[in-house]
Formats: sequence, C-alpha cells, structure tokens
Amino acid sequence: MQNMAGTRLGAASNFAQGWNPRTLKAATRLGVTRFRDSLRWKDIERARGRYRFEGARNLYPDELARNGAHLTLTLNWGNPLYDGGETPHSAEALAAFGRFARAAVRRFPAIDTLEIGNEVNGANFVNGKVKTDGLPRRADYHLAMVRAASAAVKAERPDITVLGGATHSLPAGFLWPLLEKDRTGAIEGLALHPYTTPIDQLPAQFALLCQSPAVGTRSLTVTEFSSARPRQAPDDLVRTFTVLASLGATEVDWYPLNPRGDRQKPLIDQAGRITPTGDAFRFVGEHLAGQPVRRLPVDDFTFAAAFGTRAWVVWGVPRALHITAPGVRAFDAQGRPLPDDELTLAETRALVLLADQPQTRPPFALGCQTQIADSRLQFSYPSPHEGTPSKDLFRSLARIGGVDRPLSAMPGQERRGVPWTPYLSLAAHRGARIDGTSLRPAFGRKDGALVQSIAIAPNTELELDLELTPTSGALDVGLRLGAKELDAFTVTAPVHLKRRLHSETPARLEITVASASGLRPATADYRIRLSQPGRCPA
Repeated sequence: MQNMAGTRLGAASNFAQGWNPRTLKAATRLGVTRFRDSLRWKDIERARGRYRFEGARNLYPDELARNGAHLTLTLNWGNPLYDGGETPHSAEALAAFGRFARAAVRRFPAIDTLEIGNEVNGANFVNGKVKTDGLPRRADYHLAMVRAASAAVKAERPDITVLGGATHSLPAGFLWPLLEKDRTGAIEGLALHPYTTPIDQLPAQFALLCQSPAVGTRSLTVTEFSSARPRQAPDDLVRTFTVLASLGATEVDWYPLNPRGDRQKPLIDQAGRITPTGDAFRFVGEHLAGQPVRRLPVDDFTFAAAFGTRAWVVWGVPRALHITAPGVRAFDAQGRPLPDDELTLAETRALVLLADQPQTRPPFALGCQTQIADSRLQFSYPSPHEGTPSKDLFRSLARIGGVDRPLSAMPGQERRGVPWTPYLSLAAHRGARIDGTSLRPAFGRKDGALVQSIAIAPNTELELDLELTPTSGALDVGLRLGAKELDAFTVTAPVHLKRRLHSETPARLEITVASASGLRPATADYRIRLSQPGRCPA
C-alpha cells in the first residue's frame, strides 16, 4: 500500500485538566505541531446557552494557535444541565451538545478535527443510560452524539473533520454495525486506540477491519498509541508510526505528551525535559511525518518502508544490512548515528536510513537469513469468501472427535466475553480461539484441540522453535510430522522447545494444543518458528 498524503504526527496532551506553560514550551522544543486534548463542557456552559471560555484550562487552544499548532478536540463527557450530567442521550441534551461543539470551533480556530467520544466501547468513559443499556445499544447512542455534533459544527465550519468510533482496541464487531447505520456519513473518520494489538499484528487486524464495505473511504486516525516499556518505547514509537503510516493512517498521536501517573512512557518528563521517547518523536517528526510512504516488498519476516525518497525504516529477523549508496547514514530510533559497517536487523529495533540526496531505489541490501515460517509474522485472517487464510503455509484448525474444521475470522467484541480484537474461532465453539500471539483451546470436551498445521517441503533439514507460555491452566501438546508422532507432553510453565526435523516426502507438521483437564479452559501465549540452518552460506 502507498500513502501518498503522508501521516501527521501528534501528541495527546491534558491541558484541559491542568494548564502548564512549561509543558507547552517543552512541546514546542520537541516540535509538536498537533495536539489531541479536550474541553470540559460543564465548566464552559454553566447556564443554559451561555458559554464562558475563561481560565487557562479553557483557553489553552489560543496558546496552541500562537505557536502555529492545531488541535484534535475530544468531546465526551456530559453537562449537569442536561440528562443530569450523564453521557448525552436525550434529544434535548444532544442538541445542547451540538451547540457546545459549535461554540468551541467558532471560538478556537486551532481546532481542525473533532473526536466524538473516547473509548466508547468500554465502561470507563460512558455513564448513565448509555452505559446501563449495554453494548448492543451503544452504537446507536454514539452515532446520535456524532450526528448532533457534526450537524452543528459543519454549519459553522465545514472544514472540520469529525471522527467517530472512538474505540479502545480494534473491535470490528462493534465498529461494523456502527458504520453500517451511519448512512449519511456523519462519521468522516474512525478514531482508534489499538493498545491491545502488538505492532507486528497491526497489518492483519487493520486488513480485517477494512474488509467491511462500511469502512469505505473513511480516514483512519489513531488518536492514542503508546508503550509501557522504558527501554523499548523509542523503538515502539518509530515502528508503530511506520506501520500505521504504511497502512494509510491520516494521523497518529502518541499518548502521553507528559506524565499521567500511569505506566505509559511520556515525551516530556515532570521537569519538562525531553525523554528518550521524546527524542524518537522529534526524529520521526523531522524525517518521516508527512512524507509519502510505501511498504517495500522484502519478505514476511522483514518490515521495510520508504518515506519519500530520502528516508527508510527497517527491522526484522536478524540479518545483516549493507548500505549500497553514498551519502546514506544509519540511525537508531532516537536519531543517534550508527556505524555503517556493523548494521544488523532485530525484530524490535528500528533502523532508520537517511540520504543526503533523493534516491531512485532503496539504498540498502539485506544479507541472508534462515527463517522460513513464523506463526506470528505470517498470521492472517480469512476473508468472508475464503475458508482458510490465503497463506497456505500455516493452517489454523479445530480438531473435535478426530474431525478437522477450519476456523473462521471473528471480528472482535461482537458479543460479551470475547476479545476486543479479531481472532479465529468456530461459530459453535466461541470459547475456543486463536490469534497471532495467544490461543485458548476451550471446547468444553476432552477431544477438542487447536491445531497449527505447517507445510514441510521434502528433503529439507529444518529446526522447529516452539514457545508456549501458559497464562491459565495446563495444556496438552502434541507434535506430529506426517504420520509420525514426534512428542506429547503437558505444559504448566513456560517452555521453549527446539527440535531438528527432516521429511523425505512433502508433509505437514502438526502442533496440537488442548486444555489438559478437557473441561476447564486453558490459555497461553505461543509462537512457532521454522528455520533452515543450512540455508545461508558459512
């Protein structure tokens, strides 16, 4: 996919909860030109129809404008003057909500985007009737808020982009019905917070989300993404931005700008100093944000993207990277130069290449690597018109009573008690599921198991690398190559197994996983990799 418009980079601030001029000065030094923040309706409209924008927490958009910055304004909470302060749901409260949104965009030119709601598919940011009526009706309430705000705001400023959806995670099961009901297109773009999706699973899950015609040409905006890993956060920022940009995201906003009292790594510390994550943000803003981007076709085990004609980001399974053009330098995620003669890829580390002059082709070559299969990097979801994922190397199956059944893609949060991200399952056994990182063989019977079946070429020496980390219960695991049983064991603690394999004829390697007790469901994180040790010359 090619994103010719480029992707904007922003930061989630909290000036509406506590104005701090030092934070804005630090953000300016950091190069932040887009903010995502809110205004408190109840503090601004204290008498019906009268809007008083007073005090630093209600006037901060003026300060952003003075710095040449723009604002995505999130409007979510209610006002005690309407519906008792609950999330707006009555006709009167919705009309008042729309009028407030109109007053805000009239007052503050810095606002160019409205995000209606905040993680509306959860329980933390809705209240009252909207919450107690349950998730099946949540989409109707949310759409009513979007329509009220859109109609009022567009009459004042047609240039404003209105975002809806506003979900935690990537729950297509919640978003698809919502978008199908929005026949007038009030939701111009989807606001998403893909916290529960690992970086390497973003392409597959976004692809499934976009399978619905209801998504159509709506823009995709990630108004929150973050990392809770101190040492890894700079690389997480660069890698997540790169993946989302390659998927066509209009904008991605890092959470948080400054500390919020949670584990997420900020761009600026409590003293106003720029953090290592902030260095990565500035580096992305200077060299990647706003540039046309396209993913480069390397292989399933390497992610590479070109930003314009002078920047490239690469990571993947370990292999050497050689720069092949003069005037090209390598940097880490924080923008620190790296020695050009010792460049090696890693799965969680981003290498950034910058060229002095425009290049007509990628200025690097990759060395040999031995990996040929990976359950995480090659995980995919079947389309509604396919019985199995398009990549036949891995087949995810259910085996019940000795009968194999292909798994179907479930969109996520389509009902209570299931993940908020896509997964594979059976309609008759929704408790059993598998995705790119975890599995749950919950069939409610002893003869039910999840099977990963992998095609093995003839006369090939391979090495199996199997990682299983139980997160609840115990698992019965079986390994079989063709007609030959290789092993069977029970897992109650993390296991990392390596096994050499060889088959004279074409065969399939099967890894079966069942709940050890049969009736009590067990869960585990997993990864299956195959390598060909003799593939690379010594």
